[in-house]
Amino acid sequence: MANEDPRVDAFAAADIEASIRRLLRDLGNPEPPLRLEDVRALQKLDLTYYSKADLNLLDEMAHRVTLAGNRITTTARRMFDVVTKAGLKALIVPEQRQIYIDEEVVDKKRRFIQAHEITHDLLPWHRSLLLGDNEESLSPRCHQEMEAEANFGARQLIFLGDRFTAEVRDHALDWKALQKLSKDYGNTITTTLWQTVHCWDAAVPAFGMIGRHPYHRDIGARAGNDDVAYFIRSDSFAQRFGHVTDAETYSAMSSYVRRSRRGPMGEGRCLFTDANGDACEFHLTSFCNGYDLLTMGHFVGPYRRVIGF
Repeated sequence: MANEDPRVDAFAAADIEASIRRLLRDLGNPEPPLRLEDVRALQKLDLTYYSKADLNLLDEMAHRVTLAGNRITTTARRMFDVVTKAGLKALIVPEQRQIYIDEEVVDKKRRFIQAHEITHDLLPWHRSLLLGDNEESLSPRCHQEMEAEANFGARQLIFLGDRFTAEVRDHALDWKALQKLSKDYGNTITTTLWQTVHCWDAAVPAFGMIGRHPYHRDIGARAGNDDVAYFIRSDSFAQRFGHVTDAETYSAMSSYVRRSRRGPMGEGRCLFTDANGDACEFHLTSFCNGYDLLTMGHFVGPYRRVIGF
Protein backbone atom coordinates (compact mmCIF):
# COMPACT_ATOMS: atom_id res chain seq x y z
CA MET A 1 0.00 0.00 0.00
CA ALA A 2 1.41 3.38 -1.02
CA ASN A 3 1.75 6.32 1.33
CA GLU A 4 -1.19 8.57 0.53
CA ASP A 5 -0.74 12.31 0.65
CA PRO A 6 -2.11 13.10 4.15
CA ARG A 7 -4.84 15.73 4.30
CA VAL A 8 -4.16 18.86 6.32
CA ASP A 9 -7.07 20.33 8.27
CA ALA A 10 -8.58 23.25 6.34
CA PHE A 11 -8.20 25.67 9.26
CA ALA A 12 -4.56 24.65 9.79
CA ALA A 13 -3.89 24.97 6.04
CA ALA A 14 -5.29 28.52 6.05
CA ASP A 15 -3.08 29.45 9.03
CA ILE A 16 -0.01 27.93 7.37
CA GLU A 17 -0.70 29.77 4.10
CA ALA A 18 -1.10 33.04 6.00
CA SER A 19 2.19 32.45 7.85
CA ILE A 20 4.01 31.75 4.59
CA ARG A 21 2.54 34.89 2.99
CA ARG A 22 3.76 37.02 5.91
CA LEU A 23 7.21 35.47 5.70
CA LEU A 24 7.46 36.05 1.96
CA ARG A 25 6.24 39.63 2.44
CA ASP A 26 8.94 40.19 5.05
CA LEU A 27 11.46 38.92 2.49
CA GLY A 28 10.18 41.44 -0.05
CA ASN A 29 8.17 38.91 -2.08
CA PRO A 30 11.28 37.46 -3.79
CA GLU A 31 11.45 36.08 -7.30
CA PRO A 32 11.93 32.33 -7.73
CA PRO A 33 13.97 30.40 -6.87
CA LEU A 34 13.67 31.22 -3.17
CA ARG A 35 16.99 31.42 -1.33
CA LEU A 36 16.52 29.41 1.84
CA GLU A 37 19.59 31.03 3.36
CA ASP A 38 17.66 34.32 3.28
CA VAL A 39 14.76 32.64 5.07
CA ARG A 40 17.07 31.21 7.73
CA ALA A 41 18.70 34.61 8.21
CA LEU A 42 15.29 36.18 8.78
CA GLN A 43 14.32 33.41 11.21
CA LYS A 44 17.78 33.49 12.85
CA LEU A 45 18.33 29.80 12.18
CA ASP A 46 21.68 28.14 11.56
CA LEU A 47 22.19 25.03 9.44
CA THR A 48 24.63 22.21 10.17
CA TYR A 49 25.20 18.99 8.25
CA TYR A 50 26.06 16.23 10.68
CA SER A 51 27.89 12.94 10.40
CA LYS A 52 26.86 9.96 12.50
CA ALA A 53 30.58 9.45 13.14
CA ASP A 54 30.94 12.87 14.80
CA LEU A 55 30.13 12.10 18.44
CA ASN A 56 30.91 15.65 19.56
CA LEU A 57 28.28 17.05 17.23
CA LEU A 58 25.80 14.34 18.17
CA ASP A 59 26.32 15.32 21.79
CA GLU A 60 25.48 18.92 20.91
CA MET A 61 22.37 17.80 19.04
CA ALA A 62 21.23 15.65 21.94
CA HIS A 63 20.76 18.55 24.36
CA ARG A 64 16.97 18.70 24.27
CA VAL A 65 15.21 17.11 21.33
CA THR A 66 11.58 16.21 20.69
CA LEU A 67 11.27 13.26 18.34
CA ALA A 68 8.01 11.51 17.43
CA GLY A 69 6.34 12.87 20.53
CA ASN A 70 9.08 11.91 22.99
CA ARG A 71 11.49 14.23 24.75
CA ILE A 72 15.09 13.07 24.42
CA THR A 73 17.83 14.27 26.73
CA THR A 74 20.63 11.87 26.15
CA THR A 75 24.24 11.09 25.38
CA ALA A 76 25.93 11.26 22.02
CA ARG A 77 25.98 7.45 21.84
CA ARG A 78 22.25 7.31 22.47
CA MET A 79 21.73 10.04 19.87
CA PHE A 80 23.66 7.87 17.40
CA ASP A 81 21.18 5.06 18.05
CA VAL A 82 18.26 7.47 17.58
CA VAL A 83 19.37 8.89 14.24
CA THR A 84 20.39 5.45 12.96
CA LYS A 85 17.49 3.25 14.05
CA ALA A 86 14.79 5.89 13.50
CA GLY A 87 16.16 6.71 10.06
CA LEU A 88 16.28 10.35 11.13
CA LYS A 89 17.41 12.62 8.28
CA ALA A 90 16.96 16.02 9.92
CA LEU A 91 15.74 17.76 13.04
CA ILE A 92 15.44 21.22 14.50
CA VAL A 93 16.50 22.25 18.01
CA PRO A 94 14.61 25.53 18.58
CA GLU A 95 16.53 26.45 21.74
CA GLN A 96 19.78 26.37 19.78
CA ARG A 97 18.18 28.02 16.70
CA GLN A 98 19.74 25.17 14.79
CA ILE A 99 18.69 22.86 11.96
CA TYR A 100 20.63 19.61 11.63
CA ILE A 101 20.60 17.59 8.38
CA ASP A 102 22.32 14.26 7.84
CA GLU A 103 25.20 14.81 5.40
CA GLU A 104 24.27 11.51 3.70
CA VAL A 105 21.05 13.07 2.38
CA VAL A 106 21.51 13.60 -1.36
CA ASP A 107 21.70 17.20 -2.54
CA LYS A 108 18.43 17.11 -4.46
CA LYS A 109 16.47 16.28 -1.27
CA ARG A 110 18.16 18.78 1.05
CA ARG A 111 16.14 21.77 -0.09
CA PHE A 112 12.76 20.29 0.81
CA ILE A 113 14.04 18.87 4.10
CA GLN A 114 15.41 22.26 5.10
CA ALA A 115 12.10 23.94 4.23
CA HIS A 116 10.28 21.30 6.31
CA GLU A 117 12.34 22.15 9.40
CA ILE A 118 11.96 25.89 8.79
CA THR A 119 8.18 25.40 8.75
CA HIS A 120 8.30 23.67 12.14
CA ASP A 121 9.98 26.78 13.52
CA LEU A 122 7.70 29.21 11.69
CA LEU A 123 4.40 27.85 12.99
CA PRO A 124 3.72 29.01 16.58
CA TRP A 125 1.89 25.84 17.64
CA HIS A 126 4.76 23.67 16.35
CA ARG A 127 7.41 25.79 18.03
CA SER A 128 5.57 25.59 21.36
CA LEU A 129 5.41 21.80 21.21
CA LEU A 130 9.00 21.40 20.07
CA LEU A 131 10.18 23.58 22.95
CA GLY A 132 8.39 21.29 25.37
CA ASP A 133 5.89 23.88 26.56
CA ASN A 134 3.06 21.37 26.37
CA GLU A 135 2.21 19.53 29.59
CA GLU A 136 2.17 16.13 27.92
CA SER A 137 4.27 14.61 25.20
CA LEU A 138 2.87 14.60 21.68
CA SER A 139 0.56 11.73 20.79
CA PRO A 140 1.51 9.74 17.66
CA ARG A 141 -1.52 11.22 15.88
CA CYS A 142 -0.47 14.76 16.81
CA HIS A 143 3.05 14.05 15.59
CA GLN A 144 1.70 12.78 12.25
CA GLU A 145 -0.43 15.89 11.89
CA MET A 146 2.59 18.11 12.60
CA GLU A 147 4.66 16.28 9.98
CA ALA A 148 1.89 16.64 7.39
CA GLU A 149 1.58 20.34 8.21
CA ALA A 150 5.34 20.83 7.95
CA ASN A 151 5.35 19.12 4.53
CA PHE A 152 2.45 21.29 3.39
CA GLY A 153 4.18 24.44 4.65
CA ALA A 154 7.50 23.43 3.07
CA ARG A 155 5.88 23.15 -0.36
CA GLN A 156 4.07 26.46 0.13
CA LEU A 157 7.40 28.06 1.03
CA ILE A 158 9.64 26.78 -1.77
CA PHE A 159 6.91 27.36 -4.36
CA LEU A 160 6.29 30.92 -3.10
CA GLY A 161 2.71 30.38 -2.01
CA ASP A 162 0.04 31.70 -4.35
CA ARG A 163 2.56 32.62 -7.03
CA PHE A 164 3.08 29.02 -8.15
CA THR A 165 -0.65 28.31 -8.01
CA ALA A 166 -1.37 31.20 -10.40
CA GLU A 167 1.49 30.24 -12.70
CA VAL A 168 0.83 26.51 -12.93
CA ARG A 169 -2.78 27.13 -13.94
CA ASP A 170 -1.51 28.94 -17.03
CA HIS A 171 0.34 25.81 -18.19
CA ALA A 172 -0.76 22.59 -19.79
CA LEU A 173 -0.43 19.57 -17.54
CA ASP A 174 2.59 18.01 -19.25
CA TRP A 175 6.20 17.16 -18.40
CA LYS A 176 7.70 19.96 -20.47
CA ALA A 177 5.81 22.48 -18.34
CA LEU A 178 6.73 20.70 -15.10
CA GLN A 179 10.42 20.61 -16.06
CA LYS A 180 10.36 24.36 -16.71
CA LEU A 181 8.58 25.08 -13.42
CA SER A 182 11.01 22.77 -11.62
CA LYS A 183 13.97 24.71 -12.99
CA ASP A 184 12.39 28.14 -12.42
CA TYR A 185 11.60 27.43 -8.75
CA GLY A 186 14.78 25.46 -8.03
CA ASN A 187 12.96 22.33 -6.88
CA THR A 188 13.02 18.71 -7.98
CA ILE A 189 10.57 17.54 -10.61
CA THR A 190 9.16 15.11 -8.01
CA THR A 191 8.34 17.94 -5.59
CA THR A 192 6.99 19.97 -8.52
CA LEU A 193 4.67 17.11 -9.47
CA TRP A 194 3.42 16.95 -5.86
CA GLN A 195 2.59 20.67 -5.75
CA THR A 196 1.10 20.69 -9.25
CA VAL A 197 -1.43 17.99 -8.39
CA HIS A 198 -2.73 20.16 -5.55
CA CYS A 199 -2.62 23.50 -7.37
CA TRP A 200 -3.34 22.93 -11.05
CA ASP A 201 -7.14 23.24 -11.15
CA ALA A 202 -9.27 22.79 -8.05
CA ALA A 203 -12.27 21.77 -10.15
CA VAL A 204 -10.50 19.02 -12.11
CA PRO A 205 -9.75 15.76 -10.23
CA ALA A 206 -6.05 14.91 -10.56
CA PHE A 207 -3.55 12.50 -9.05
CA GLY A 208 0.16 11.76 -9.07
CA MET A 209 2.19 8.60 -8.47
CA ILE A 210 5.82 8.13 -7.48
CA GLY A 211 6.95 4.56 -7.80
CA ARG A 212 8.69 1.67 -9.49
CA HIS A 213 9.34 1.19 -13.21
CA PRO A 214 7.45 -1.95 -14.33
CA TYR A 215 10.30 -2.95 -16.68
CA HIS A 216 13.29 -1.84 -14.58
CA ARG A 217 12.76 -2.93 -11.00
CA ASP A 218 15.86 -1.11 -9.77
CA ILE A 219 14.22 2.24 -10.62
CA GLY A 220 11.98 3.23 -7.75
CA ALA A 221 13.14 0.26 -5.65
CA ARG A 222 12.65 0.71 -1.90
CA ALA A 223 12.28 -1.43 1.17
CA GLY A 224 9.33 -3.76 0.66
CA ASN A 225 7.68 -4.72 -2.59
CA ASP A 226 5.28 -1.85 -3.10
CA ASP A 227 5.14 -0.63 -6.70
CA VAL A 228 3.85 2.80 -5.63
CA ALA A 229 5.74 4.71 -2.96
CA TYR A 230 3.45 7.76 -2.89
CA PHE A 231 -0.08 8.30 -4.19
CA ILE A 232 -0.87 12.01 -4.41
CA ARG A 233 -4.52 13.03 -4.75
CA SER A 234 -6.05 16.44 -5.28
CA ASP A 235 -8.96 17.33 -3.01
CA SER A 236 -11.46 16.88 -5.82
CA PHE A 237 -9.99 13.48 -6.74
CA ALA A 238 -10.14 12.31 -3.11
CA GLN A 239 -13.75 13.44 -2.84
CA ARG A 240 -15.02 12.01 -6.10
CA PHE A 241 -12.65 9.09 -6.71
CA GLY A 242 -11.53 8.28 -3.17
CA HIS A 243 -12.16 4.56 -3.68
CA VAL A 244 -9.67 4.35 -6.58
CA THR A 245 -6.51 2.63 -5.36
CA ASP A 246 -2.87 3.10 -6.26
CA ALA A 247 -2.90 -0.50 -7.58
CA GLU A 248 -5.55 0.52 -10.14
CA THR A 249 -3.67 3.63 -11.25
CA TYR A 250 -0.40 1.65 -11.44
CA SER A 251 -2.07 -0.98 -13.61
CA ALA A 252 -3.41 1.73 -15.92
CA MET A 253 0.06 3.29 -16.21
CA SER A 254 1.66 -0.10 -16.95
CA SER A 255 -0.58 -0.51 -19.99
CA TYR A 256 1.24 2.20 -21.96
CA VAL A 257 4.61 2.92 -20.30
CA ARG A 258 7.74 2.55 -22.43
CA ARG A 259 10.75 0.38 -21.65
CA SER A 260 13.29 3.23 -21.66
CA ARG A 261 14.98 4.21 -18.40
CA ARG A 262 14.80 8.02 -18.55
CA GLY A 263 12.68 10.78 -20.03
CA PRO A 264 9.06 10.74 -21.21
CA MET A 265 7.50 7.31 -20.75
CA GLY A 266 4.36 7.71 -22.84
CA GLU A 267 0.73 8.50 -22.19
CA GLY A 268 -2.64 6.84 -22.31
CA ARG A 269 -6.28 6.94 -21.28
CA CYS A 270 -8.15 4.82 -18.77
CA LEU A 271 -11.52 4.58 -17.06
CA PHE A 272 -12.28 4.99 -13.36
CA THR A 273 -15.73 4.98 -11.81
CA ASP A 274 -16.70 7.91 -9.64
CA ALA A 275 -18.55 7.86 -6.32
CA ASN A 276 -21.87 7.53 -8.20
CA GLY A 277 -20.66 4.50 -10.17
CA ASP A 278 -20.37 6.41 -13.45
CA ALA A 279 -17.44 5.63 -15.75
CA CYS A 280 -15.08 8.58 -16.25
CA GLU A 281 -12.16 9.00 -18.59
CA PHE A 282 -8.70 10.04 -17.35
CA HIS A 283 -5.59 11.07 -19.25
CA LEU A 284 -2.31 9.68 -17.82
CA THR A 285 1.26 10.60 -18.67
CA SER A 286 4.54 9.34 -17.19
CA PHE A 287 8.16 10.43 -16.87
CA CYS A 288 11.27 8.77 -15.45
CA ASN A 289 13.98 10.84 -13.79
CA GLY A 290 16.30 7.86 -13.36
CA TYR A 291 15.35 7.42 -9.70
CA ASP A 292 11.57 7.01 -9.82
CA LEU A 293 8.81 6.63 -12.34
CA LEU A 294 6.49 9.63 -12.06
CA THR A 295 2.91 9.62 -13.31
CA MET A 296 0.20 12.24 -13.32
CA GLY A 297 -3.39 11.84 -14.37
CA HIS A 298 -6.35 14.15 -14.70
CA PHE A 299 -10.07 13.88 -15.35
CA VAL A 300 -11.13 14.33 -18.99
CA GLY A 301 -14.89 13.79 -18.78
CA PRO A 302 -17.68 11.24 -18.51
CA TYR A 303 -17.08 8.17 -20.63
CA ARG A 304 -19.16 8.21 -23.78
CA ARG A 305 -19.34 4.83 -25.41
CA VAL A 306 -19.40 5.04 -29.20
CA ILE A 307 -21.73 2.47 -30.76
CA GLY A 308 -21.07 1.61 -34.37
CA PHE A 309 -23.73 1.04 -36.97
